[in-house]
Amino acid sequence: MKTKTNVSTPSQRPPLIVAAAKAACAAVAAAALFLAVSCSGTSSKSLIKKGLYNCSERLQTAINRMERKNYTDAIRILDDVKFQCGGSPLMDSVYYNTAVSHFRLKQYDEARAEFEALYAEFPRSSFVEEAHFRIAHMRYMRSLPFFRDQSDTKEAMRLLNDYVDLYPRGVYVDSAKTLYTQSLDKLAEKEFNNALFYRRQREHNAALIYYRAVLSEYPDSKFAPESVVGMAEMLVALQRTREAAEAVGELDASAFDEKLRARIEAVRQKIGAEVKKDNG
Repeated sequence: MKTKTNVSTPSQRPPLIVAAAKAACAAVAAAALFLAVSCSGTSSKSLIKKGLYNCSERLQTAINRMERKNYTDAIRILDDVKFQCGGSPLMDSVYYNTAVSHFRLKQYDEARAEFEALYAEFPRSSFVEEAHFRIAHMRYMRSLPFFRDQSDTKEAMRLLNDYVDLYPRGVYVDSAKTLYTQSLDKLAEKEFNNALFYRRQREHNAALIYYRAVLSEYPDSKFAPESVVGMAEMLVALQRTREAAEAVGELDASAFDEKLRARIEAVRQKIGAEVKKDNG
């Protein structure tokens, strides 16, 4: 007797088997498509030529994300544009917008790297001037308060000065000069506060050293006027009357604020009293 083999038709198969079979077929089809694309050597450029990737549209999509302050998503899109659109005339704009997005997220190291790549790869781009300024600006923003290490402040000053030298009539010249002055004041403030510290300790010689440091290294800082007066006061306290007289002798008191004018007058009176004592 022959044994019959039961063969189920598609309609008789359990639903799970049917679903698994369909999934397997889909996987095979996807793998075949991947192999076909890989073997054919499809490149970004060929995708662009076939209209499968529009660099300009994707860039605009990223800019739209930036306008909505979705900078993280913008960076993701821009990184993809970089990969797909190498050699495109839009690439300087891609680097620029990537840098700006990192800047808005306060990711200053990443932003600086993008700006540096921008002017290294596209030195004639219209974005290069801003890239130079932003790099200096970010260094300034990373600088620490005056009572801590000032390496970043000094580097910011160097970069800001370089920008002004390169672009004497640049769009950001006024901003660069303002940041430079603020950096200068920060360095001067450190020396000035050292002078105040030693003055409170009645260590007049040490205070005198720091007052003079402000005047010699940062004569254009906002702390210079008070440092002149402080220096004269320390010289009087040290009974170095002649030097104190020289310090205040040529000062135009009208150029100082009311409090400093009063202090200058007090120094002059003390000098006069000492002179009378010596002559008496």
